[in-house]
Amino acid sequence: MSASDSDTGLLSGLGKRRPRNFFVWLSGADVDVLARCPGEVRKFIGLGGVVLTTSLLAAISSTFALVTAARAPLAIAIAVGLFWGLAIMNLDRWLVSATPRRERWWQNFIGALPRVLMALVIGTVISTPLVLWIFQREINSELETIHQRKLTEHQAALANDERFKRIPQLEEEVKQLQAVANGTSTSVVSDPQIASLEAELKDLNTRYEAAQAEANKELDGSGGSGSRGPGPIFQKKQAEANEIKRRRDDVQGRLDDAKKANQAKQQAATENTQSSAKGDLATKQGELNRLKQQKQQDEDAFAADERNDEGLLARIGALSELTSSNPTLRGAYLTLLAFITLIEVLPVLVKFLMTLGPPSAYDKILSESESTDVEAAEAELTYRRNLARTEFDIRASREEEAVREVVDRMVAVEKAVYHRVIDHWESEQTQQVADDPERFIRQRAPRWRPTRPRTDQDGYDTFPGPEPTGYRSGGGAAFQQQPPS
Repeated sequence: MSASDSDTGLLSGLGKRRPRNFFVWLSGADVDVLARCPGEVRKFIGLGGVVLTTSLLAAISSTFALVTAARAPLAIAIAVGLFWGLAIMNLDRWLVSATPRRERWWQNFIGALPRVLMALVIGTVISTPLVLWIFQREINSELETIHQRKLTEHQAALANDERFKRIPQLEEEVKQLQAVANGTSTSVVSDPQIASLEAELKDLNTRYEAAQAEANKELDGSGGSGSRGPGPIFQKKQAEANEIKRRRDDVQGRLDDAKKANQAKQQAATENTQSSAKGDLATKQGELNRLKQQKQQDEDAFAADERNDEGLLARIGALSELTSSNPTLRGAYLTLLAFITLIEVLPVLVKFLMTLGPPSAYDKILSESESTDVEAAEAELTYRRNLARTEFDIRASREEEAVREVVDRMVAVEKAVYHRVIDHWESEQTQQVADDPERFIRQRAPRWRPTRPRTDQDGYDTFPGPEPTGYRSGGGAAFQQQPPS
């Protein structure tokens, strides 16, 4: 069996080959036209497969974005992802089927350009979650680094906050008040004599160490005169070192005595200040605890926000920092993004490439079919227009005949009525002349004048009614008698 015969069987056996016919439907091809050119079937099956691929990628991308960004349950994410995939499938099918073939390649290019741009936007939206999914491990590590850096910066900002600047000072004050309240305060810095003795002791100790070092060098021959052994020079240097040591020990003794005296004074003053120190300690300790608790709550809230900040935008930011500092990762990211985006644009791109070559059998038959449909529609419109015009002309002609017949009938009836009225009037006048000709001639004949009939509110002609008082009756309805002069 040839490929043409198999494709014909493909289109005729819808019930047996539903998957392939589904691909044909996805390609947006006209099944009736495709049945007349079975050699084109496989091309449109491939195009439908490309559309199905993009919709599956869109469903996977949407599911991952909902799980990671919105933290949606997996079942809901899968359901929404399937809906999004169906929407992209329908949109891609429309983009493919709405790209007609034209005579010039540049006309095809201009017609396909808006659809390609739309497909690029859709491809970018779909490919971004997929790229984030592929680099998920690196992005999670970078997110931890970013969160820790932001937490450190936040702690530094809190340390400089006006609300918490007093915490170190309060801690020192609490420490001193605690020592005073417990009676263990050993602060003697305030005594100037002790400070002077400590400075002198420090100087003598430094001088003694230097003098003893010089004597030792003279003893072992590593310095001074270079002669080893306890010679006169050594003995002189050792005597100087011992003198400095004696003076140092003397100062140390006086310093100890001064500290004991100062401590005795503080011990005497402690009994008077402990009670007040305990009251101040409670106040300072409460304020210190409040500030520390407030600071800790602020740090905990910020840390919680940072832990929850793992949505789509945060992952895109982390990926941006990764790619900016790692050229290799940036190259891999851009290559992968371009590849996935190209897959999303592929249906429209394939349809455009199909228009660059000579018209296929499908294109020719589709063009002829569309031309035939247009001609048939125009012929039907012309027929309906002529039919309506003929119907209108016939209706107008018949209405005109009916009106003419009614008018003729009305004129004939009015004519018959007028004849009967005139006959009646003639009979009356003739009778009057026969009864009394002289009186008729004397009283009525000179004053007769014709009167036009009146028209009533319905448009019919009527004759005057009875004569008013002062006029003679019997003069007929068509003539009115003038009063005597």
